[in-house]
Amino acid sequence: MYQFEKIKLVIWDLDDTFWQGTLSEGDILIPDSNIKLINDLTDIGIVNSICSKNDENKVNAELKKHGLDDFFVFASINWESKGNRVKQILKEMNLRETNVLFLDDNHFNREEVKFTCPEIMIGTPEDLDHLIANCKTAEKKDLSHKRLKQYHVLETKKAEESKYDTNNDFLFASDIKVKVEEKCINRIDRIHDLILRSNQLNFTKIRSSKEELEKVINDPSIRAGVVFVSDRFGDYGLVGFYALRKQKLLHFVFSCRVLGMGIEQYLYNSLGRPELLISGEVVSDLSSLEIPAWINQKNAKAKSVSKLKISELTEHSVLIKGPCDLFQIYPYISNTELFDTDFSRTTDDGTQIESTSHTTQMVEAIRLSGKQKELVNNEVPFVCSDIYDDSFYVNNYKIIIISILQDANLGVYRRKESGERFAVLEYLHPLTDKANWDKIISGEYYNAGIKFDKKMLTEFCEKYEFIGRNTPEQVVSNLNFIRQNISNECQLVVMLGGELYYEKNANEAYEDRHIVHKAINDAIRQWANGVKNVSFIDVNKYLVDQSSFYDHFNHYIKPVYYSLAKDIVDVVNSTLGTEIKETSKLKMVQVRIKEILAPLYYKIKKRK
Repeated sequence: MYQFEKIKLVIWDLDDTFWQGTLSEGDILIPDSNIKLINDLTDIGIVNSICSKNDENKVNAELKKHGLDDFFVFASINWESKGNRVKQILKEMNLRETNVLFLDDNHFNREEVKFTCPEIMIGTPEDLDHLIANCKTAEKKDLSHKRLKQYHVLETKKAEESKYDTNNDFLFASDIKVKVEEKCINRIDRIHDLILRSNQLNFTKIRSSKEELEKVINDPSIRAGVVFVSDRFGDYGLVGFYALRKQKLLHFVFSCRVLGMGIEQYLYNSLGRPELLISGEVVSDLSSLEIPAWINQKNAKAKSVSKLKISELTEHSVLIKGPCDLFQIYPYISNTELFDTDFSRTTDDGTQIESTSHTTQMVEAIRLSGKQKELVNNEVPFVCSDIYDDSFYVNNYKIIIISILQDANLGVYRRKESGERFAVLEYLHPLTDKANWDKIISGEYYNAGIKFDKKMLTEFCEKYEFIGRNTPEQVVSNLNFIRQNISNECQLVVMLGGELYYEKNANEAYEDRHIVHKAINDAIRQWANGVKNVSFIDVNKYLVDQSSFYDHFNHYIKPVYYSLAKDIVDVVNSTLGTEIKETSKLKMVQVRIKEILAPLYYKIKKRK
């Protein structure tokens, strides 16, 4: 059963839900009670949307005939499955699943949406009587339909945004205006509603009563204010509130309608970055010291975004996420305060964690719900707890550098019942093939130091199936998904794999790896040419002959890593306008000499 007080949006199915009958099969009938319900929900401040399998032109004509076409926003009307469409509606409207009610007569559609949006509220046509009853007792606090109008503005804005190359260009062209008023006692009702209903941009989560708010606003020792925002698309009205005592914020809250505009960052830095104790999760990062230049511009014309100087960059602007190739490159890069790293690692018990940079895990990190991730972690004892870490989507990185080495090596498994995927161990010896078990348990086949036994493998095989190694097409599909779900301005850099055959190879899994790498590399090269903010670094420029290898197909001599470090430095500097450098050649030479002399040193030591 839904919780009416939480609802901000109702998403309607149409056939046999909003109206009686199926539009594509003939006449339909919209009950008067449903038409009134749409009006009542809007009067309360609850917005309506549509997710229907139908012909869009026919639906629009029908809604217009009944004067309802302006009552719905972000309508999704086509013949595709509903799960991802509902998720996209929520993303475009900047709403949380917990504040949305989805109504549909079809059991499959309801389950599909629930799978994609686990926290969404689900209802059927039988719930409409309850919804009508709720509306009769609810306060009609938006008779002018401000919230509906504001979402129409957002709808227009989203359509316009797609015409710009970068999000920053769009923000500069939007002519965003912010006004702050500190005489706000007469706004007490709107402020109270804001702090009760806002979660994503409610930094302190203090849910004060009206009486408590009055005391805060009237306290002469507290500086309180409300925030109004408008842009060339329309007026968003009162969208923010703050209360500041002795340089400590008691309240700092904003409407999700202005999410992505930088309003909270603008105000926080304008207030002098006071102390702020953040409670729970928020979707905005206040770490940047910059006041967004696109807000309150003197010249509202679109501007090009100037490159950042090194002094203006915050730490942790670049993420390097990958296995041994990126791990070996990193020591040759200076100014490493700009970088976060996530490399393959070995735990205290000797288990090798190598799969967090696999593109399958990076896709599942955002595709799966928290419950699905927990399910895999509970059922599969040999996966690491952070296998689905999604921090690279959440953190505001300007550059993310990843490698394809693990995609060319690891096997991918899928949960039979519900489809959750992850990659682990070499593809050549699947865990689901009982013929491999003895050698995997003994370690004759690579097992990453995991202490397998037959009971563990039997239980695993009951619930999971092997689906193979990622094809070049799957790698590109995964990369494209990652590109679409990180920040628009973030540069995604892919480290390609080596295409030179290693003559000393003794590992069966690597016998054709140079061929596999070439197929994946070619697919990435072709894809990257047509996608903005994607580039790649090609190790093959530096693999001259067998002397370029160290002791493994994926392990190279230090000069190769040094050259790759220079390429990474060039990407960072050209993207961010920085002036970082690779470390000196002298250091590289010293490391190389030490590497060459090490075997001789140990021979002498052994003789002694």
